[in-house]
Amino acid sequence: MSPAAALLVAATTVVAPQPPTPLVAAEQPPTPLVAAEQPPTPLVAAEHDPEYRAALDLLYDGRGAECQARLAALEAKHPDDPVPVYLQALALEWALEQQPESTELDRAVEQAAERAWTAADARLRKDGSDARARFARGAASGVRSRYHLFRLHRAEAARAAAQMREDLLLARARDPQDADVQFGLGLYDYYVDVLPRFARVLRFLAGLPSGNRARGLAAIARAARSARLHAVEAQAQLYEIHAFYEDDPDRAAEEMEALVRHYPGWPLWPLKLAEHLRDRLGDYAGSEAVTRALIHRADDPRAAAGPGAVALARLSLARTLLLDLRPDDARRVLIPVEDGLPGSPSVGAQARLLLGRSLELDGDRDAAVAHYRVAASSADPEWRRRAQDSLRHPLAAEEVSARRALVALRRAREAGRAEEAAARAREVLAAWPLSREAALAAAEEDLHAGRPGRLRVPEVEEARGDEPAWLVPWSRLLRAQAADLAGDREAAVILYKKVYESARRRTELRRAAAEGLRTPFRAETPRAAPSAPARTRGTSLPTAPGAGFLAVPRFSTATSTG
Repeated sequence: MSPAAALLVAATTVVAPQPPTPLVAAEQPPTPLVAAEQPPTPLVAAEHDPEYRAALDLLYDGRGAECQARLAALEAKHPDDPVPVYLQALALEWALEQQPESTELDRAVEQAAERAWTAADARLRKDGSDARARFARGAASGVRSRYHLFRLHRAEAARAAAQMREDLLLARARDPQDADVQFGLGLYDYYVDVLPRFARVLRFLAGLPSGNRARGLAAIARAARSARLHAVEAQAQLYEIHAFYEDDPDRAAEEMEALVRHYPGWPLWPLKLAEHLRDRLGDYAGSEAVTRALIHRADDPRAAAGPGAVALARLSLARTLLLDLRPDDARRVLIPVEDGLPGSPSVGAQARLLLGRSLELDGDRDAAVAHYRVAASSADPEWRRRAQDSLRHPLAAEEVSARRALVALRRAREAGRAEEAAARAREVLAAWPLSREAALAAAEEDLHAGRPGRLRVPEVEEARGDEPAWLVPWSRLLRAQAADLAGDREAAVILYKKVYESARRRTELRRAAAEGLRTPFRAETPRAAPSAPARTRGTSLPTAPGAGFLAVPRFSTATSTG
């Protein structure tokens, strides 16, 4: 209670009329021997934090320049607070990460992080117990660590992370409940535990203890729910964690879908979502819907989908269409970007490489080579190398022919034409025995036809190359059914549980797994599970960030999202 409020209460007590005294005193409740414990006063939070969060929301909605201007104004408004100085460094690091090909912003990020650290340190020199300044200095070290990790400066990243942890531990000692402080410590705990090589560097440099994966993940999840400043940073980290470390792509998709809904203005979010749906869930229909929506928003003045974002959306959509065995559709999407964009050599190189791939899949190797040669002359080293590999290693004629049959196999399964799918599977395997998708389709036919003698179910625990991700739960389901036929119920239940727990978005597989958990599979009561979702399936997404301390960027989708 503020002094003014306390004074007001005291005055009211004096002047308020008193009720008449009863003849018999009312029984009074017993006075507690110990006063009720009051919640601790926050020492890290400040009353103007909502202003900072509103500025960050501009960043997360794709308006980075507006965010920087607003934070600079807030720094002038609150000159003694080091937090807006740190947040400017954080926003600048986000901008750098969207332009990985350029080092133009590197020096600016380093200087901004140094300025933030110095501003917090100046306050700490006046009062070493200042929990907010301690938090801000730790956060500034976190930006340093994030920058160095992004540029693969591992030793520098480890030193900065050690400095971050030291300051945040002291801030937590003063304010144990602050979710923003816990977020930074949670990142340290989690990544040091799951990245042993990084942890060894940290321990060598600073003699620090190991992390704790479960504790770190819990702290990050709490920050996503309740942090004043870093809730979005925490949510973006939960996406990275579930996508790349926890093997939970469905949960990762939920985190990214929420970011797409809440911040429709930044193309980064739908680009990341489309990549995730395609590469880690095999949801080609969902990925296609997201990227087509982004392309269609190019003329929306409220959206930040500039030429770079639209070009990236076209490249992402083309990759999806190629994986969905639709090379003609991919070519139509790529034509507008085949000559690239000024200042971004990778866009043209990627487009040419994908065009070549689409033509080669259609059997036109000569036309494909022309595009590969253009890509091989690109200034971008990564795509130049890939194009050179494509020139050196053509697809075998048998594989090209088999892939055409694989198209028919997949479309037949999507339409529920089981006999046609089985025939196409045998056709694919005759020309291309390495096709695990066709082998699974053939094994499914043998299972449901009751032919255990010729049953061969491929063990697919990780999709390879351009295989769809849904081969993994499909293989587990078929292996569970085969185990049931062989009388090994224990092995079958283990596999059914894996399918049920991991394939939450593949309802047909999950339903079959639930049936298998209830009763053992029998060939005389076949339970078909289509391997691929229908391409016409809709998406529930509306069509319309990384962490402030220590982030581990993986598989960036962006060359430029402006």
